[in-house]
Amino acid sequence: MIQRSTEFAREKARTAMRYLSLEVHGLHAAVYVLAAAALLSSLLALVRDRLLAHTFGASTTLDIYYAGFRIPDLIFVAMGALVSVYMLIPELARRNEEEQKDYIDTIIVGFSVCAVGVSLIAALWAPVILPWLFPQLAAAGYSETLVLLTRIMLLQPIFLGFSNILAGVTQARQRYALYAISPLLYNLGIIVGVLGFYPAWGIAGLAWGVVLGSLMHVSIQIPSLVGDGFLSRIPRLRDMRALVHTAMVSVPRALALSMNQIAFLGLTALAGLLSAGSIAVFMFAYNLAAVPLSVIGASYSVAAFPTLARALSRGETEEFVRHVATAARYVFFWSMPASALILILRAHIVRVILGSGAFNWDDTRLTAAAFALLSLALAAQGLMLLLVRGYYAAGKTFMPFLVAAGVAAGTLSLGASGLFILTDQTLLHLTEHLLRVDDIPGSNVLILAFSYALSTILGAVVLALHFEKRFKGFLVQIAPAALESFLAAIAGGLGSYIFLSLASSFVVSSTTISIFVQGFAAGICGILVAGVAYYILGSREFTEVYVSLHARIWEKRTPSAAVTVASSAEDLGTTTSA
Repeated sequence: MIQRSTEFAREKARTAMRYLSLEVHGLHAAVYVLAAAALLSSLLALVRDRLLAHTFGASTTLDIYYAGFRIPDLIFVAMGALVSVYMLIPELARRNEEEQKDYIDTIIVGFSVCAVGVSLIAALWAPVILPWLFPQLAAAGYSETLVLLTRIMLLQPIFLGFSNILAGVTQARQRYALYAISPLLYNLGIIVGVLGFYPAWGIAGLAWGVVLGSLMHVSIQIPSLVGDGFLSRIPRLRDMRALVHTAMVSVPRALALSMNQIAFLGLTALAGLLSAGSIAVFMFAYNLAAVPLSVIGASYSVAAFPTLARALSRGETEEFVRHVATAARYVFFWSMPASALILILRAHIVRVILGSGAFNWDDTRLTAAAFALLSLALAAQGLMLLLVRGYYAAGKTFMPFLVAAGVAAGTLSLGASGLFILTDQTLLHLTEHLLRVDDIPGSNVLILAFSYALSTILGAVVLALHFEKRFKGFLVQIAPAALESFLAAIAGGLGSYIFLSLASSFVVSSTTISIFVQGFAAGICGILVAGVAYYILGSREFTEVYVSLHARIWEKRTPSAAVTVASSAEDLGTTTSA
């Protein structure tokens, strides 16, 4: 009986792995898989954030927790970009199966030496660096705790870097579903840390939950690779030239992604100078804004990458521009109305998702205001993700780095100068009134969200103009869609606002259920009004979406060619800070 049960369990596991290893067919199917995976991961991330908000509120404890991510995240992004699937897949494609195994062995050894070495150095220097970055936490006596959390979390970039390497193989074999569930497991590990490890080990348990999540992130991919014959021997450095070549071509991309983390590190440090809970408020708002970005912007940009690379490899520049423009039109189509709805429903969203336990009404209002400011850059962020991949497909990595550096410098400059300006009480009260956070302590944290959003928008404009100069015809193709999306966003926002105004006259309850129902109904109303606006404007994207959904639901579909979907953990924001 026991033997039969064991065999049954093994067969179920094999069936599950075969399902997760299925290929993705068709560009639109790739987008749907990406979006669905991003949505599931984001929902679990929201559960994670609700547990953190319920347990700690916007408090010093969460400030320390989020501050502990900063150095590990910076190391992960810098090291992870060196072994990104965007760099590994082309290298694997040029090799036969045995050469692929030698190459992966080489990359694993090279990455291990670098990642472990850098993490050890960071662990040794943490007591010096962290008090300098977060002097207010240090002055309050939290340096030792912050150093402990950082040192534990330094295991994360090692595990996630390995996950990137393994993802290069799984993605080269068109097994996206296998990698898509990795972020789910990552967030599940953090939830285990909140519910299980924290009660047993205190705040260190939160950090060990992060480590558990990153370990599960890489572990889910191992069985598939072992089945392909990888990881069957002790890795050793078999091709030094391949390691050096991969590192060299990855450096510009690693630097560009590092600029984003440097900006984030600076913003967190600035928030650490403000009232207790400011880091937590900013991080909660950023994580909320990351949900539509990962579902919309990241999905289209990631799914488009293989098509862009193939078009350029054939010398089809016009086709390349057309594909970029098509993806950009859809980014605008979905992102702009989403930003408008977030602006109107920000308090409802934050209250329903985070509003329980220690997370009070002041925390809700501050987080909602920061969420609204960050959401203004949703379309710009999606466009930047797409254009950056266009540059990578063309083998042009310097411009994305230059823009990323400019955005980072602009964000920190605006943030620091804005905090200085808001020391004027008149300007501070005016800002609070405009954002409807009057007399709430710590409202100056909102300048950090505004700085990030404004710098991102300016960076997207610069990148789009340069892309137009480098590849002619891009702006002409996207301009009508951008205008239509803007008008539909205004219509959808107005529809949602009017519905809320009317509903408030009849509903006086402020329970979570009533807030959810009001917000959900207002959101549906806004979506319907935006859809009508798109229809009236004759939106091409609206027609294409309708036809595509109609075909998928009611008509038979002809299988299309397989598409490799390349996604990388440091791109899609595996960590809580991304």
